[in-house]
Amino acid sequence: MTRKEFTPILRNINGEILFKTKQTITCETIKHIVRDRNFNSKEISISESSIGNDTILAINRGIYQTIFSQDNASKQIIKILNQTVLSAALLSELNSIKKLMPSTYDHILVVAALSIKICLDMNDHSFDPSRIARIGLVHDLGKSRLPVSILEKDSPLSDEEFKVIQEHPMIEYLLISHYLNNPKSFIALAGFSHHERLDGSGYPRGIKQLDNYIQTIIPCDIFDALTSHRPYRNEPFTVRAALDLLLAESRKGRVNKKFVKCLISYVRKDKPHYKQVRISEENRDAPPRINHYGIRKK
Repeated sequence: MTRKEFTPILRNINGEILFKTKQTITCETIKHIVRDRNFNSKEISISESSIGNDTILAINRGIYQTIFSQDNASKQIIKILNQTVLSAALLSELNSIKKLMPSTYDHILVVAALSIKICLDMNDHSFDPSRIARIGLVHDLGKSRLPVSILEKDSPLSDEEFKVIQEHPMIEYLLISHYLNNPKSFIALAGFSHHERLDGSGYPRGIKQLDNYIQTIIPCDIFDALTSHRPYRNEPFTVRAALDLLLAESRKGRVNKKFVKCLISYVRKDKPHYKQVRISEENRDAPPRINHYGIRKK
């Protein structure tokens, strides 16, 4: 697979046409996409790939050196990742993203690692770190089908371009459902929901009922996106500015404050338990001076 400009056709990793994206998506459309597949359903251990080593490199940069340095956290996370399995097709998708979209690949690994860490720190036996690892590893797979000119645009988007950006969770859902032959797979549904918000203000469906796994992925996804270099702003958010934004989102009921407090605890020197984190009600840092994300042309 190579990176090309946007075409109204969705193809799988082998280049086979699945769907013309201008069509209306119906239950029958989804059944057709799921049924029309020639993939080996065998699952492969992450330990047989480079993902574990790549994750070590990704979380040993910048602020993440501090976040993952405590109590051998990175060793636990890599162990869980290496024990996780994905289908051969999904691993092929990740390998393609690694080659063609290295910054997105690093983002995927960081979000997976952060989400696993939060899951472990919750100390909740119903909260499976291997499950959240699988969700984290595929949560931005749909971006591989978006045009480079939009993803890397350094000026405000048009309404039409913004609609294209908002298509990637649906693309992700269709691809994962296709590869797993299951439109009700938890990782397909989770990928579909990682841009939703608890108050219904997210996309693509505007739903409010989100399980704990999705609620964990969301702030991790936002935090890394804000603190990483992006073409649409002149500099990344500082850690403080990113956390201020996440706290504001939690006060509006859009993201789960408990998981935001976990992120805050990780960057504090004394590493308090998230339940003991004290939060300032005032913003402590300003966002970047130039930030076109989410801004449309007038």
